[in-house]
Amino acid sequence: MPLQYKLYHRLEEEHQGTITSLAFSSHGTFLAVGSLDGKLSLWSTLSGRKLHVVVTGSNAVLSIIWMMPSENHLLCGLANGVVISIHIDDCVTVMGFTAHSSSPVEYLAVMDCIVVTGACLEVFLWNHEGTAKWTQLAQILPPLSISVNHESKVIVTSLVWARTKYSERTLLVAYLHHGILLWDAIKVKMAHFVYVKTLVGSMSVSRDGNVLVVSNVTTGFDIYHLNDSSLDGSMLQPSNGMLVPVAFIHGGQAILGGSPCGKVQIWDSTDRSLLGTLMHDTKDVVLSIAAHVESREDRFLIATGTCALEGRRGYVQLWHAVEVEDVGECRLCLVCFHSPLEFKRLQTVIPMVS
Repeated sequence: MPLQYKLYHRLEEEHQGTITSLAFSSHGTFLAVGSLDGKLSLWSTLSGRKLHVVVTGSNAVLSIIWMMPSENHLLCGLANGVVISIHIDDCVTVMGFTAHSSSPVEYLAVMDCIVVTGACLEVFLWNHEGTAKWTQLAQILPPLSISVNHESKVIVTSLVWARTKYSERTLLVAYLHHGILLWDAIKVKMAHFVYVKTLVGSMSVSRDGNVLVVSNVTTGFDIYHLNDSSLDGSMLQPSNGMLVPVAFIHGGQAILGGSPCGKVQIWDSTDRSLLGTLMHDTKDVVLSIAAHVESREDRFLIATGTCALEGRRGYVQLWHAVEVEDVGECRLCLVCFHSPLEFKRLQTVIPMVS
């Protein structure tokens, strides 16, 4: 039976500031929400009920990542350079350490117990075992400047772990002006470099590690083959100079992009056709997105978060896919996974919600 994405929770009573980061727990049970107002909130994805709030004072919560496969341990990067480790059991335990002395921790990535922190031009690798133990493993230096970017600041805009042909443990580091660096965490050295002619506002890597999608800050999203760094195509959507997020979803079969105008769009990653639009208010700027697939229960979740502009609070819309009987009422279809072991092309329907 086809599935249709529908808005089923609007989370808006907690945060005053811009929503900066969203992250689903490993089974999609919880959604963590970070904001410029210095709060981290944790929500049930089933009921939409707020479960916990962690207040960091005046320090904005800029990045969130769960320590997979845990459902009760997550990390948050703060504007003061601190990373806090949060454990949620009968009570909430928060411990932190200074990862970057003078820069905000805007990006986090984790593989096993290796945590990567990105702050302005700095990228550090840490071993995080247990509750409070942090050991620095390495610092990744930015790529050398060339004539077209030698006067531009070095600014990290994305961190992603992937298994690529270059290494089973490849860390991709995107820079706003300086392209994308691939770091081999096994050999502890740079494995490859992707020169991108546009600015890089965000990036995501397909599950097989072969395809890269880049938010280019100006005209939309570009798809590259990592094997030869060739440009395969684009999806046009003006970004208005913003760092619009982008992510592969549904096992790499589709691409989800943020929006400067309240229209969160989904494209087919193969032919780049528009599959659907998840609507916010027309004046909303959506710069936080997250997606989750729980294959065992056929749960498909998307979260979209807005900026606080013109006196409006930041808020989150939570979408899920539900079965529909009348395919004729649905406008567009999306290819998705049904099982992590048996890949099937099933019809998932995304409404043009208004």
